[in-house]
Amino acid sequence: MDHEHLLQQKPPGAPYTCSGCRQLGFGSSYHCQKNSCTHVLHGECAYPDPYAFHPFFEKSYFEFHKKPPGDRERYCDACGKDILGFVYHCSRTGYDLHPCCLKLKNSITDESGSVTLTLSKKVGSKCVKCKHRSVVGKVKGWCYYDRNSCYHVSCFKDLILENWRRGYFSQVERSIATTNSSSDRETQRLWSMEMDQRLRISRRARTISKYTKIAVVVFKLIFSAIFGNPVTAFVAILEALASN
Repeated sequence: MDHEHLLQQKPPGAPYTCSGCRQLGFGSSYHCQKNSCTHVLHGECAYPDPYAFHPFFEKSYFEFHKKPPGDRERYCDACGKDILGFVYHCSRTGYDLHPCCLKLKNSITDESGSVTLTLSKKVGSKCVKCKHRSVVGKVKGWCYYDRNSCYHVSCFKDLILENWRRGYFSQVERSIATTNSSSDRETQRLWSMEMDQRLRISRRARTISKYTKIAVVVFKLIFSAIFGNPVTAFVAILEALASN
């Protein structure tokens, strides 16, 4: 029998599948306090706004639902992925958004200020990864762009999910455990040291080809925009990209 979930926030740990929206999650999460319960949620899904608005859909007024409304299959109008659980839906226009997609940052900039990526509803050029303007059929999907290149949110989700399934993040589960008790500043310092070390000694990291000029900065920025900022996880991502 189902029970009421009393939630407790936990620091970044192993990647997880959100019990609410069914999307991959990194970073901090909210777990049911009952030891035998595996219920885990993104922050956006744990405490959703009952109503929401997004500037990309000026005529839409979104309402939060715990399951897709209606009988037909629905997809997210931001990333093009299927709606499998929690969703923001507009009954007037029919648009749907994953809770995490609704909260995507409009603009992200690296620490030096040299690279800025802007979230866009319109895809100005072919996506760097899939080489297409649309993510599926006529669904173009949102992208991040840097004036020269476009990166589908959907394609980046696929990239992370693929490498997670291949086991590239297994090392993250071990490394994060050693940094959970540290402050955010200390975690950033440890990540920087680990990144520098791996860049020097990793054979795979030295073989990055087409991603060489932009991968480290761009992928770190997009990763943080979609999944939060569990910095130790990005080391595994860099090695995964290098081997692709």
